[in-house]
Parts: sequence; C-alpha cells; structure tokens
Amino acid sequence: KSLSSDFGSFNREFETLKASAGADFSGIIETAVIGVVTVRTDIAQGTGFLITNDGYIVTNYHVVENAQAATITTSDNQNHEVSLKGYNSELDLALLKIDGTYSPLELGNSDNIQVGEKVIAIGNPLGLQFSVSQGIVSAVHRTGPNDLDYYIQTDAAVNHGNSGGPLIDICGNVLGITSSTLRDAQNISFAINSAWI
Repeated sequence: KSLSSDFGSFNREFETLKASAGADFSGIIETAVIGVVTVRTDIAQGTGFLITNDGYIVTNYHVVENAQAATITTSDNQNHEVSLKGYNSELDLALLKIDGTYSPLELGNSDNIQVGEKVIAIGNPLGLQFSVSQGIVSAVHRTGPNDLDYYIQTDAAVNHGNSGGPLIDICGNVLGITSSTLRDAQNISFAINSAWI
C-alpha cells in the first residue's frame, strides 16, 4: 500500500478543518495548513512545518530518531524525498529539507506569549492527517524531560502523531513545536518554545 493512498483529498479535509476551529482561527487555517507537513518514517509518524520557502522543515527529533527511511507529504498530497540537515537531541528538534518552493509558517515572538491566549495545534494525531485542535496557553516556562524550562503548556488536544507540529496563535504565527503530552491526564500537553528554532 503506497503512502499516498493513506491520504484523502486535501480540499475535502480542509472543510472539516475549518468547521472544527472557532471563529478566531477560521481565517488563518487555510494559510497555516499549507505550511504543515506529515513526516513518515519506517518506524514512526509525526508532523513538521516549513520555516523557509526553499523547503526547510522543523520537527521533533524523536520523530526521525533511528529511522532508516523517511518521506514528507505536503498539504497538496505530494510525497517528497527528505534529508536530515541537523538535530539537537537535548531540545528534541530536527531540521529536515525537501526540494521545491513552499509557503512557510511565520515564527511568533515567544517573549510575548500570554497565559490564557488562544492557540491551535495542527498535526496528524493517530494518522488523521491535518487535524486541528483548539485550546489556550495554560502556562509558560514549564520544565520538560530535559530539565529545561523551555516549554509552553497548553490544553489543546495533542496525541501520538502530533509531535513536531506547530502551536499557532490567532495571528497565524508559530509559538511552539508540540512535543509531548502527559499520559493519564486530559489535555495537558507541551510545546517547545519557538525561540529555540
């Protein structure tokens, strides 16, 4: 079974995306989703997002760690060969590259993050491509598994497959990279502050 056969029509999925978000985000979802990609490897699946128009992508390092093969699927349902350009295992960040010209997401000013502000997470939870969930920033400067206080806590739903996807504010800017969620808890998730990209 080919990778492309696992993905439905983007246009069909897009209407579902818009319907699942509140009015604060309905105007930015179309632009934001175009900058999000699916990362598939021989051992894992996750999410990433474009940060330059020439195909550089950020994701979590644990999405590609120990992988022998990987494919990027963009929002137009096209598959791309990908190369690993660098990573920081402590921060759990990886930089990937695909060929082509794209519309990247903009990074927000993480110094201005406010507890209580609305955010959305876009990703591929449990294989459901380009899903969006909405929540708020619950806390900032949370300490992560690396004992660094670089994490944003959010109640936006994050599941397996969301790793590496963007946490986006109502202006369409990336505040963080979704990285983990607490098991046995409801909607306690964490994103790496975008300042570390």
